Parts: sequence; structure tokens; C-alpha cells
Amino acid sequence: MTLVKEKIEQKIEDRDIKYFEYGEFKSIKEIGIGAFGRVSRAYLASNKLEVALKSFINENSNIEEDTLNEFFKELNLLRKVSHDDNINSFLGITKNLSGNYVMVLEYANDGNLREYLKRKFTFLKWEDKIQMALDITGGLKCLHHEEIIHRDLHSKNILVNNGKLLIADLGLSKKLAEISSNSVANRLGMVEYTDPRCYTFTKFKKNKKTDIYGLGVLLWEITSGRPPFHDHPREEVDILGFHIRCNGLREKPVEGTPLKYQQLYQKCWDVDHDIRPDIEEVYEILSQLKTDLLKTENLSKPENSFYLQVPIDLHLNINADKQIELQKSNSYVNDSTLLDLSVPSSFGGDPNSKTKEFVNSEVIDATQIRKETPINDNLVDQIEKKFTKLNLEEGEKEKIRNLLIVGRTGSGKSTLANVLSDYEEFKESMCIEINETNNLQKINFEENGIKYCVVDTVGFKYSNLSMKVVLDKIKEGIYSIPEGISQILFVIDKPFAADEKEMIESFEKYIFESGIVEYITIVRTKFSNFMSKGECEKDKSQWCNENKSIAKIIESCGGVIHVNNPPIYISEYDFDDDDDKEGRIKINKKMRNWSRTTLLDHLKGVCEKKYYKLRDVSCSKTTIDEVKAMI
Repeated sequence: MTLVKEKIEQKIEDRDIKYFEYGEFKSIKEIGIGAFGRVSRAYLASNKLEVALKSFINENSNIEEDTLNEFFKELNLLRKVSHDDNINSFLGITKNLSGNYVMVLEYANDGNLREYLKRKFTFLKWEDKIQMALDITGGLKCLHHEEIIHRDLHSKNILVNNGKLLIADLGLSKKLAEISSNSVANRLGMVEYTDPRCYTFTKFKKNKKTDIYGLGVLLWEITSGRPPFHDHPREEVDILGFHIRCNGLREKPVEGTPLKYQQLYQKCWDVDHDIRPDIEEVYEILSQLKTDLLKTENLSKPENSFYLQVPIDLHLNINADKQIELQKSNSYVNDSTLLDLSVPSSFGGDPNSKTKEFVNSEVIDATQIRKETPINDNLVDQIEKKFTKLNLEEGEKEKIRNLLIVGRTGSGKSTLANVLSDYEEFKESMCIEINETNNLQKINFEENGIKYCVVDTVGFKYSNLSMKVVLDKIKEGIYSIPEGISQILFVIDKPFAADEKEMIESFEKYIFESGIVEYITIVRTKFSNFMSKGECEKDKSQWCNENKSIAKIIESCGGVIHVNNPPIYISEYDFDDDDDKEGRIKINKKMRNWSRTTLLDHLKGVCEKKYYKLRDVSCSKTTIDEVKAMI
């Protein structure tokens, strides 16, 4: 038997494994419990990177040398594949204060696939689902190319980072579980995802086709949004295993699943290894499915139909020559539409691109819609009514309320998004130097029958990004909200002063147009007296007394809301007494709930207005056939 400590120290000395001192990690907070201990999230200051710390074994453990060598061999293989976009990167190891060795891994901000599907499934389109399947398959393809077998594929071992799926664990934790336990469950894994042959043959060795079985179950799970056999009692898992093994029990296809996709996962989970495809075939089929889906979407339009994109603010005129005139706008039109429209060829952008951009006012000959039918005043009226109906500026009774969150890094933007949505979906800054939001984060939620979409943008000031990049990313957030913005939540964590005034002026100058201030709600976070109306008014009055320009902004904006959103993740080292820590967390949760109620009550009123849209961003779509139908 070999002492783990000796083996690891030798590997570190030989530079086979990168070692990090535990003191290099800042803002450590526990996010879960693994098979061998805690899983934590931390900030690695030297790399300016957020990481996950996963305990895997104690330094004083004794393990047979051959088995330990095999484990480190696989660890080295993991280092070889960590470059792949769909594999959870292994960065090295460290040792925590309890003497446990800890794997340092890439942090995934969207949790695991099972949690992600539970939260986001209703918002996923088929192209999203196929891309998710491709992500998993691409990662497994890389593993199999390096002769690595995962052994334990299931939806809790697939992580999601900014919407991209990553294969995690790679059997390393499973291998250690087999070493340290004689449990059949540890050797075999989750029965719903496990190759039936593992139960049939006691000496069966898992292989690539075993991984393909688990992949097939995952492909089904992506279509259903729920774990396989989720309604089966866990205490009867042996009975479930028997039916899977002996009676060929499998989950039923979900209605609406593309036939080729269904046939693919059914081949993957076939009991016969020879029928199961290899990973290259799975990847090829999914790639073709993705291509076919895009083609089908284009071909599903009626004959001679095209999408005419008109600026949402309805700068549309039908002139005396019976031509529809589109004002200057960043509207887009697909090349195929040029066959149906007499559109001038003066387009900007890449001449080889399939998508081109109008650079000036463009004129479309409206008589080409139906040559034998003249356009009269009645038609003009109908067209205008049609566009008004399509114009989401007017909104619908059940329209979604789109909230764009902006502000400084560390001001509490992402925390505010979590509080509003009542999810722990957004990454919260653990200290002011950490810019948690490097790309926009987005989530949909529903409260009392009202649908909301929250977009958290990149923070100002303390970000490593330039002002131009930050502004571009905020624009990206606006592009992600096609209907328009219901309210901009401008987050500050101190009294509104000259810096905040300059930020709003920057928004108006570089992104928005005039009239944006009335769509802004100023959210003052970290205000401990937020439940005192008098204190809130006193704070606001002090801002207005700063200068006339600030007073004008406060008077014109959609409102000022004071909240307090203290952290609900508190490091175990912050308190000597666990009871104090738990009590503080309970109080903080109550504070956040009160803040949420205050915010939602305010939004009910201010979001009844029209959407705010940028003339060069927002477009409404109608088709030639819809226009024909009005004639």
C-alpha cells in the first residue's frame, strides 16, 4: 500500500501535476457536497480566474500502488484534453486546511445539466437542444480519441457554463469510489444511465460503447427536460435495474422529437454493443441534423415568401410613386429576398456574407407585391394597421417585461438579478476587484402570472475591459431583447453623484437616444435602512441637492428604489460559531425577499409603458404573403 501524500508530492516535484498553494484562493464559498467532501467556488487571484475546488482524497489515505498509478495516468490524460471546449478543464491540485487534496477545476456558472434543464427547458428551442447534444458528443469524441473512457456519464456530471455544456469528472471520482468502497452502486453508477451489461456480467469492463449507452440516455433527457424514470421510487432501484436489464425497459420518445434524433439515441442505448454507433457516427448524425433543421426552417416559409424587416419605430412611408420607403436603419435582409424585391444593390458589410446591412434609406417597389393590383389609399391604411399590430411597442396584454441591468462592477448588479428572479443563477461579485459578469447573463422567470426577462450586463470601472468593449456588450444585451426594453435598472451602491451622472450621459450618447431617462429606475443597493420611507427620501433629497443636473435626472427617471441584498453565501471562516453563521444567512435571506417585493411592486407600475427600442437595433418582421393577404 502506498501513502497518497508521498505519491502526490512526487508527482508535484516531477511537475506532472501543477500545485497551487491554498492561500492563493480567495473568496472561497461552499456550493455543494461531493463523494469525498465539499465542492467550493473560489477566485484564483494569480490567474484572475474563477474556479471550482473539489475534494477527492485525504493525504493520509493508503491505496495500492498499481491502482494509484492508474489514477494518475488518467489524471495526466485529463490534462491532455483540458483544452477541449466541451470538457471541464483540470487546472491542478491544492490541499485544503483539513488535509484533503483538492482538484482545481474550471468553474461552470450554470450548474449541472439536470439543474439547467429544470430551470431553462421551457425556453429551449430544437436548435438549442441539438447544440447541447453536440456539445456533449464533442467532448466525448475528444475523450475517446485519447482512449479515455468516462465510465459515469449522467446529467449531474455534465456542467453548463454560459450555456455551453462541459463533460466533468471523467471517471476519476468514480475510480476513487471503486477503490475506497466495495459498494455495487459505486462500481456501477446511476442505474438509469448504466449499460445493462454491467449488471449481467460481473467481470464486465466498461468501454467506449458503455459511454455511448449513457450518451443515448442523455440525448433523450435533453428532449424531455427531466431525468429518466424520475417518477420511479428510489428505494426500488434494483427493480428498475432488473426491468432495464431483462425486459429492455427504456424511456418513451417525447412527442415532436425529430425521427432521426429519436432513432439515434435508441441505437445508442440498444443492449447490443454492435448496434450502438461509435462517437464519430453520433457526432456526424447530430451535425447533419443541425444543418437539416436550419434548412427546414427556411423551407417552411410559403412559396415566394420572404421576411421584410421594417424598423420597429415604423419609419415607413408609401410615397407618391407607390413605393415603400424604409428609413435608415440597421435592418437586415437575407440574400434570397433580393430575388423578390427590386432593392438597390448599395449594401454595406461583407459582400460575401449571407446577411447584408442597409446603409441608407432603401426603397422597395411596392407594386412588385402583386403587379395586377394597384395600391390604393385603403391598402395603405391596411398596411399601416398591420404594421401597428406587429409593432410590439404597443405591447400585448401578456407581454414580457424586459429588464436590462447596468452599473459598476461590484455594485450588486448580478445579486439584484438573483434577487429579482429568485434564482441563484447569476454570478455574484465576492469582492469589488472581481468582475463576475464578463459576458451578458440572461434569465426568464414568472411572478404572479407576469413574465419577466432579466439581462445582466458587464460592469463599468473595475472591469478589465475597455469602456468601448463594455458599451458594445451592453448593446449586445439590447440585441438579445428583440421586443425592446421595459425598464433599465441602473444599480448604484452609494449616493448618486457626478460619476453616476456621467454614466447615464454615456448611455444616452453612445447607446440610447433621447428619452431614455424615463425608462431608467435607479436602484440603490446596500442601503441598510431601505425599509424606512423617511430614510429613503432623505437619501434621495441629498442626491438632488448635489447639483441641478442630478436633480433633473432624478426627477425625470422612472423612479428611485432603495434595497439591501446582503450575501447568502458566507464563508465558514467568517464565523467561529456555526449558529451565528446560519442565523446571519436566514436574516440575509429575509432582507433579500423584502427587497424583491419592493422591486416587483415598483416594476408593476413602470413596466406598463411602451417598450423602449433603438431605431438601429429593433426590427419587426412581416412576410410578402401577409402583405398580399391585406390586398
